[in-house]
Amino acid sequence: MSNRILVVDDESDICFVLQSVLGENGFVVDSYDDPHIALKKFKADFYNLVILDIKMPELNGFSLYREIKKLDRKVKVCFLTAGEMCNVVPSDIFSSQPANRVIRKPIENEELIARINEIIGRDIKES
Repeated sequence: MSNRILVVDDESDICFVLQSVLGENGFVVDSYDDPHIALKKFKADFYNLVILDIKMPELNGFSLYREIKKLDRKVKVCFLTAGEMCNVVPSDIFSSQPANRVIRKPIENEELIARINEIIGRDIKES
């Protein structure tokens, strides 16, 4: 059974690259460059991991995280950031979200895959 990942980043090129890299590494990926559409299309108990860009217009990653958690309390979430947002992660998110779930952009493909495998608990040798 493939691990399903949802990627939400307002930069469509980032969505495309992540979808390609993750797909090449055995993940089934849905990606959206609009957080509102991503929230409408979100399905509870469907994704193993949700990857959210922190800095998005209108609905930022933290707000989207809270909305997704209302729909699926069990789904694992990690955040993407260019680095400037790491120090402003709301305490209610990190009370339930380990700090290692923030991925700084840019990131090498191998490191990205290793971090995602670690977060979802998949054995890296499995692929």
